[in-house]
Amino acid sequence: MDELQPTACARRAFTLIELLVVIAIVALLISIMLPSLGAAREAARQAKCASNLRQFATSSLTYSNDNRTYYCSGPFDNRSRSSYGPIDKAGWITDMIRANAGKPGDMLCQSSVGRANQNLAYSRVNDATAFRTFTQPELDELFRNGYNSNYTQSWYMAYTEMRNNRDTGLDPKRVTGVIGPLSDKYLSMVAPSKVPFFADARSDATDTVNINGHTNLRAVKSVTDGPVILSNTFGRQDYSDFGPSHGKSSFIAFGDKRHDKIHGNFAFADGHVASMSDTNRDGEFGWGAEDPEAGQSPYPDIEGKVFGGHLSSGAFWTQTKE
Repeated sequence: MDELQPTACARRAFTLIELLVVIAIVALLISIMLPSLGAAREAARQAKCASNLRQFATSSLTYSNDNRTYYCSGPFDNRSRSSYGPIDKAGWITDMIRANAGKPGDMLCQSSVGRANQNLAYSRVNDATAFRTFTQPELDELFRNGYNSNYTQSWYMAYTEMRNNRDTGLDPKRVTGVIGPLSDKYLSMVAPSKVPFFADARSDATDTVNINGHTNLRAVKSVTDGPVILSNTFGRQDYSDFGPSHGKSSFIAFGDKRHDKIHGNFAFADGHVASMSDTNRDGEFGWGAEDPEAGQSPYPDIEGKVFGGHLSSGAFWTQTKE
């Protein structure tokens, strides 16, 4: 009987060169896919941010239905000179928590470099004009219960307008100089779709908060600064406390912004949310630092998209440069 002959060749193993080629191809594919995955993740975060802002605006609109058309009880601020009650009793964050409409501290913008409201800093909470003194453990408890936000409220929503627009001795951040929280009657001369309630926040690296075990937690501005004081009147709104939190562009290395974000979401008085871009790359939505007419001049990033004038009259206070 003839010996049986093998019917298949021995299986050939991969050579080292072949394995290296496969590894190189896989690495190349990963390097090509990673930017797309990162962009998709950031787009999802920006959409979530827009959803948060829309919920804040909707909560404010609901609040107005039950409170004589006032959209909030004021800013999130414990200082009696700047607000209408202690931070656990008054302000838009308290309004939302008490209405069971959500906890702003649990609805942070995930892309923002800032993680806490500047008014949670112990020294600001317990300012000489504080409504009441809070211990650090009490502040930590408020923080855990949602009394926080990394979005910035607009001055319009918190204070509406100055009591006397030609009295430049008044302070836009003092309750004695302003009308008070925004109500529906002050939106009759301006399209609500142009009046901001909230937006992504400017965050300075030097502005920090120590709270709930976090040390030097980067903070955001609580409320925009309001109208700029000119020689004999108040000018347009200073929106430099709004800033970009999304996307990626050139890194802002000057000053204390220190980030590469370019897009910011805005929530408006009609409930809609829109995205703006920091086209002049200064890390905020105010005027360009080089502009000598900051009180009246156009906004470089948001002109025509966000109202900045006087609500009662609808005046824009713009002027054409020579």
